[in-house]
Amino acid sequence: MKTLNRVSRRYVPTLCAITLIAGSMVQAFAQQPATTKRTLTHKDYDTWHSIQSPQISRDGKFVAYAYMAQDADSEIVARNLATGQEWRAPRGYRPPAPPPDDSLPNFGELIAAQARLARPAFTADSRFVVYSIEPTKAELNKAKKTSGSSTARDGAGSSASRDANMPKNALGIMDLSSGQVAKIDRVKNFQVPEDTGGFIAYLMEAKPATPPNKEGAAPKGSPPTSPTETFQDTDDSAQGPQSGGRSAGRSPKKEFGTDLVIRNTTTGAERTISDVLDYSFSKDAKTLAYTVSSKNEETNGVYVVDPQSDGAATALISGKGKYQKLTWDEDQKELAFISDRDDRESKQPRFKIYMWERGSAAPIAQRSDRNHEVSRSTAVTCSLAQRRRPNPKRLLKTKLPPMKKCLSISGTGKTITFNRSKKFALSKSGSDRIARLTM
Repeated sequence: MKTLNRVSRRYVPTLCAITLIAGSMVQAFAQQPATTKRTLTHKDYDTWHSIQSPQISRDGKFVAYAYMAQDADSEIVARNLATGQEWRAPRGYRPPAPPPDDSLPNFGELIAAQARLARPAFTADSRFVVYSIEPTKAELNKAKKTSGSSTARDGAGSSASRDANMPKNALGIMDLSSGQVAKIDRVKNFQVPEDTGGFIAYLMEAKPATPPNKEGAAPKGSPPTSPTETFQDTDDSAQGPQSGGRSAGRSPKKEFGTDLVIRNTTTGAERTISDVLDYSFSKDAKTLAYTVSSKNEETNGVYVVDPQSDGAATALISGKGKYQKLTWDEDQKELAFISDRDDRESKQPRFKIYMWERGSAAPIAQRSDRNHEVSRSTAVTCSLAQRRRPNPKRLLKTKLPPMKKCLSISGTGKTITFNRSKKFALSKSGSDRIARLTM
């Protein structure tokens, strides 16, 4: 027993030393994470990403989506589901979405338009994914500083001039066989046919304004000509002559068209049409309809062209006036649009709805009476009024309560009313096709 106690007392200092060393090491390890961790900041939040607007290719082999940052530059991601291969391409900066505000006019439509801008689109043959590229955050900040310094130096400028100096969106076309991206600058919007591949149509921004020529100006009074077209066999974007800017005189707010480019994704050939304000592809890509708004107002109108041939465009209707709201029916057999050409001189012009049967080259039939059946190839008189929103149950009654900013279509003993800010669509009603409001 005495020997055991003697041995135990001998190792007490060693055990104490081991205990102290172990305790210090535990304390050091416990304090180390606290010293290396840092507090999250808004810069960290800004780089967090979320997947938005996912799309699946028609053959089911690819998925594409916008990989959106909270407050930083974002990407478009395309992934081959069979091989797992993934391609990423920058798509620019999207500011954080503002909180809902019902007091702002058309706030819902604005948010929906922003969502469409972020959505990639596959071509029907699953060979390409097409998407919009917005300016980067650095480009926007630089442009804002430049615009602010110019305004402070030269005085307050118009909002139009400030907007013209801001960087514009671009178009990205990613080849899904290689991941390579063709970028086309200054593109407003694009369309791809729903059922047929091989073509992409995109509308260019107006060309940058040039200083006025004091010694000479463009000749006026030139004879009316149809909208010009150019053909190029190149992969670079082609821009034909076009008109832009604001008109002087009695219609300062008139919007002029810009270049529309029809790109053949198989051959790389591009066809450019000038002064286009709106356009619409048929699902089978055999017809592209477009409206023209030109400084030479005699060439304004609605035209159709076959993207698969080099034939000239066909004018469905032309002349001075506005032409808007190109809309195909569900069967893609008829096209509808509105125009104020017959009442353009009025302070509140009346619009007509025109219907064109696809494949017909004859001018659209027009009728001037306000009460007639709404049927094929018929122009329906629409009046612009200041009225209150009606009860939907009363839409087809003879008389309607006043409604604010509407288009009213008169038929046989009936009146169908359309909100001016909404698009109309074509639907079937027995053997006839009537226009209806898309709510």
